[in-house]
Amino acid sequence: MVVVTSLGPPEEGIHHKEESTTTYINEKSLGKGTLYVSESRVSWVGDAGHKFSLEYPHISLHAVSRDTTTFPFAENIYLMIDVRLVDHESTPTPTSTPETSEDESDDPDDPGMTEIRFVPDNVAKLQDIFKAMSDCQMLHPDPEDENEDEDDDDLQDDGADGDQAGDDEDGAFDDADEEDTKCRGDNGHQEEPMEES
Repeated sequence: MVVVTSLGPPEEGIHHKEESTTTYINEKSLGKGTLYVSESRVSWVGDAGHKFSLEYPHISLHAVSRDTTTFPFAENIYLMIDVRLVDHESTPTPTSTPETSEDESDDPDDPGMTEIRFVPDNVAKLQDIFKAMSDCQMLHPDPEDENEDEDDDDLQDDGADGDQAGDDEDGAFDDADEEDTKCRGDNGHQEEPMEES
């Protein structure tokens, strides 16, 4: 599955279009362009000719960042992509997270991650962009989440048969009878209740 493509802007299913949006891949600025949030993908077309599209299954996280004290020092839409992106010369983009170590980047089984920030000139539109991404991403459920739901259904079905976990007909979790009014000690010996002083 392709994560980043050089497809142009989507032609249908567009939920939001935001012009004058600066894009950063990790800490590298790609300049200003137009952001498209569609049902099929998130696309950005730069004024200088750069363009890319992201498929929803690879967007691990998207959020509104209102922290102006850290990079890029402006409110933005923050995306975490579950792969390490490379530029057109096939060199990995620089990472912006200080937690990333050299060992992690050398692991062939670790696809890495990439941070993307969309900084619109009109920050009043951040919530609209976020909502459009949320709505469109819901159209592309994570296959791993679907497998977990199936596993949960299997467990519930097993419990309904009466011979698997979940069968509590034996009364193991019933409330204890409260017939005795006197307190019981550790060994079941009756003791008189303590008097109030």
